[in-house]
Amino acid sequence: MDRRVVDVVARLLAIRASLGARAFRDAVQRARLGIAVAAHVEAERRAARRSRRLRPLRSAVVIRFPLARARPAPDGDDRSDIT
Repeated sequence: MDRRVVDVVARLLAIRASLGARAFRDAVQRARLGIAVAAHVEAERRAARRSRRLRPLRSAVVIRFPLARARPAPDGDDRSDIT
């Protein structure tokens, strides 16, 4: 196992010992989110690099999405719901 992984586990265990189970759960969740973000950024970086290699850059195409429309409330109230 990589030494950095061991360091992260040791820090998490130290948090549990000094701050309790709730702080430990929060720290584990934040560590997992940090790992996910780092993996996501790396995947996007690789995809962008691969995409540039496979095809030349060209101007982007903007797709217009339909805008929300206001409908009168069914009970006759003058407020409108956006759908």
